[in-house]
Amino acid sequence: MAGPKILIADDVDYLVEYMISHLDMMFTDPTYIRARNGYEVFRMATRYKPDLILLDWEMPEISGMEALQTLKGQDATKDIPVIMVSGFTKPDHVKMALEAGAIDYLKKPIEADELLARVRTAMTLASTLQQLKIQKEKLEEEKKKTDVLLNGLLPSPVLETMKTNGDIAPKRFRNVTVIMADLVDFTIKSQKMSPKRLLDELQTIFSAFDQIAARYRCTRIKTIGDAYLAVSGMWDNQHNHGLIAAKMAERMRQYIIEHNQKHNIDWEIRIGINSGDIIAGIISETNLSFDIFGDTVNTASRMQTYCDPMQINVSQSTYNLIGDYYNMIKRISRKVKGKGAINMYYLHRPIQSRAAKNALYHTAQRN
Repeated sequence: MAGPKILIADDVDYLVEYMISHLDMMFTDPTYIRARNGYEVFRMATRYKPDLILLDWEMPEISGMEALQTLKGQDATKDIPVIMVSGFTKPDHVKMALEAGAIDYLKKPIEADELLARVRTAMTLASTLQQLKIQKEKLEEEKKKTDVLLNGLLPSPVLETMKTNGDIAPKRFRNVTVIMADLVDFTIKSQKMSPKRLLDELQTIFSAFDQIAARYRCTRIKTIGDAYLAVSGMWDNQHNHGLIAAKMAERMRQYIIEHNQKHNIDWEIRIGINSGDIIAGIISETNLSFDIFGDTVNTASRMQTYCDPMQINVSQSTYNLIGDYYNMIKRISRKVKGKGAINMYYLHRPIQSRAAKNALYHTAQRN
């Protein structure tokens, strides 16, 4: 071993000299720091950050035990290994010292061989503990990175269930509202941008959509290229999921307007909304992709497809939920494969009746 810093806390000079004379035989170029009482121990330990403290229990003013408790109670010094040195030989004293945080206990009168053996063992153990601490910190940091990635892939309730149960069973969610949005003419506009600019734009817009979804307690399911899929009512907003979805869609559209003005760009968005039942689950054990399925999702996709730029296209099922709160523009019915003609409505503006205003106000207050 070479060059450790050792703090020796003892008020008896010849004992300090005795320990130093033998420790010199173990180490190359060690540094010794002396403390004569309990007051000096913490000050010296904080200042010099020694690799080891040899701490006498029976010191004046403040005892070594009090000094040990102070050291272990402070973040700056709690990890410094301490060997308690004492003339007390009863097992209770050894137990007290170890429970207070000492790494070992050295009894007086001090035998040279025992001193060297305990110091060697203490420093080896302290080094091992420090390495384990570093490894733990690295593992915790990696866990944080993993959690960030998983949070981007899975809704929070799903992630928490996976941590608790180990897996996620497919589940049917009744009475929810699906919001599907995409950027208009994305392919054409993307060809005029550098890859970095394009990715930056998508990250900025979809990160903002994520914040909007969180504000309205909706669940972001996934992004597919320039498309964004979310659900209202899966975990919260069970009774007013349609109204919440409409408010979220309005805020998404408003964000695009604000983003265009701020960055001198001309993105347009179209949004489809449909309400009903869905099935949700992870589709592959090797691919942590949480997805939703069912006719409700397909119809929401049709609402988005048949939507004009900067409009919010609402199905009949969603209209039935929010018709008392919004003025809607009825559109010409469209034929959809497998479903025949379906009704569609553009979300126009909130109805200004007292009841509707109160409902919208309370919805906004909750979110």
